Amino acid sequence: MVGCLPSTNPFKDLTKSLTKLISSELSNTCPNKPPEDLERFIEEPPRKEFGDLGIPVPRILKACGGSFEDVASALVKAGELSQLVRDVRRAGPYVNFFIDFTRYGEMVLSSVRRLEGMYGVPKAEKPERIVVEYVSANPIHPLHVGSGRNAVLGDFIYRMLSAAGHTVQRRYYVDDVGLQVAYLAYGYRLLGRPKPPEGVKPDHYYGLIYAATVTVIDILNARKRLEAAKSQGNESEEREIIAELDSLVADLQRIREKIPREVDRLIDEVGRDEDPNASVAKILKDYESGVGDSELVREVTKGVMEGIKQTLEALGISMDVWDWESDLIREGLVDDVLRQARESPHFMIHKGVPALNFEKLLEREDVLKELKIPKGLEIPPLILVRSDGTTLYTTRDIAYTLKKFREFNADKVINVIAVEQTLSQAQLRLALYALGHRREAANTIHYAYEMVNLPGASMSGRRGRYVTIDELLSSMERIIEGVMAERGVANTEAVRKMARSAFKYMMLSTSPTKTLTFDMRRALDTKQLSGPYLQYTYARANSVLVKSGNGVDWERINYSAIGSGRRRDLVWLIGKFPSVTEGVLDSLHPEDLVAYLIRVADTFNTWYDEEPILKEPDEGVRHLKLGITFSVKEVLEVGMRLLGLDVLERI
Repeated sequence: MVGCLPSTNPFKDLTKSLTKLISSELSNTCPNKPPEDLERFIEEPPRKEFGDLGIPVPRILKACGGSFEDVASALVKAGELSQLVRDVRRAGPYVNFFIDFTRYGEMVLSSVRRLEGMYGVPKAEKPERIVVEYVSANPIHPLHVGSGRNAVLGDFIYRMLSAAGHTVQRRYYVDDVGLQVAYLAYGYRLLGRPKPPEGVKPDHYYGLIYAATVTVIDILNARKRLEAAKSQGNESEEREIIAELDSLVADLQRIREKIPREVDRLIDEVGRDEDPNASVAKILKDYESGVGDSELVREVTKGVMEGIKQTLEALGISMDVWDWESDLIREGLVDDVLRQARESPHFMIHKGVPALNFEKLLEREDVLKELKIPKGLEIPPLILVRSDGTTLYTTRDIAYTLKKFREFNADKVINVIAVEQTLSQAQLRLALYALGHRREAANTIHYAYEMVNLPGASMSGRRGRYVTIDELLSSMERIIEGVMAERGVANTEAVRKMARSAFKYMMLSTSPTKTLTFDMRRALDTKQLSGPYLQYTYARANSVLVKSGNGVDWERINYSAIGSGRRRDLVWLIGKFPSVTEGVLDSLHPEDLVAYLIRVADTFNTWYDEEPILKEPDEGVRHLKLGITFSVKEVLEVGMRLLGLDVLERI
């Protein structure tokens, strides 16, 4: 029977079989051909007593014509012909269908059983080669909570696309050619190229040196501006600069509390430099040109990257390729881009420097649509080279994008980058198009995400004010360890995996398009809306199956006992899992999968508290309950793995 056949997507097969019958009946009734996408007309009634599925007759009537009565009768007849529908009722403008859960339940549970470990794993219609570039934080300080959102989202995208059958490569772009890195290298050199103290992560140590160096230079610059304001008698500007200096000095003192000797020496050494800003600029220019002490920058940034890699490892996140920006220049890839730009009809000299003018491209609707340029976004010419001869970040990014496509023979490149970079990402795609790389331009995707807020925290990398991922994970581990100790449990591995899953859950539970507020209390709540909550629910389901001894006897399940309560709700949710993951694969929005898993966990935990499973006296019903429990466990496991959350057999 149809209802008993296993399916890779029970809910979709249910709606497809129903709409096929509906289409056949409407063909005999309506003057117009029924729409091919009848599934979009199917709704879920707001209350279960109205039915499991419903179709508004007026919408069908509008699409295929005929009379209301004829269309409604055709829908009723289609439902009566379906082996998966037990009853059909008309309610006002709706025709509602009540699903036969004896048949449908067997279809759902047998599908989970047959596809064990793969049920709900989406499959791409056309597997592609895809590069996902993510994290790519500047190598000047440790990863902070904002970079954490990038890392977790990028890892989720990788997991989702890989599971679906795409060949995916993960890349990290080490931006070692930039002014911020030059500041760090300057301070590092003045301090005699120090090694991190024992027990201090290199990214944390060098991050403080970077912040101290920038702050000392900013203080000197502010003092010069203050003298100029005084000489001009500009009292209002004086007051502003004095307030700025007070803030800078307070920041430096805070940094000094962590590295006193380094800060004191930087104050002396920078003070002796006649022009610190020129010294920093020279480091940048020399490094990009490959002259002078070229190892200086690479040496200190390697130290920072060592710490960043440790943090990513703690999160369970890996990379396949680490690309150094300076290598793009050494390999001549940036020069190739500049040559192509000069030969382009879109090349111009803008304010005395080479640039690309996008005016003509921006007038073409087809280009804007193909490149997904946001409407209303003002896009100025793209400056390619500064007046001192150094290249800009986006210029180098053009070369890097072409490298990603060519080295991996990629069909698509997904850049996980903050929403603040929308303009530069639009300029990147337009530049690729302007230089003749139209396929690459159309298939470079900006996966944008909003910032992360921490209550009570004001963050600035230049001032050494940030909350690192390392600090958050350590705090979360201590809290979890304390809770487990109160229960007489000690499991270091479980603590580590619960902490990082709690962190990841928070980053995935809110849409990337929305600002996220990181709430530590909520992140560690084992009773609702958290990674540990999903882990506890999975462990609970697993424990039931382990305690059952021989597990589920699928041949003895009494499917007619599914009924209309929580058992029905769980079967309904489980049947929808493949549709949920297919939608998430299409949108790459993890919050939809998170919300679904929470709903499954909530329903299962409520049912678990309401009904005995192992103590169920009726054998057929007991094995039905075990079958449902097994299916919940499978859905949670697959869903959590797609999200990158750790699955714990026991806690």
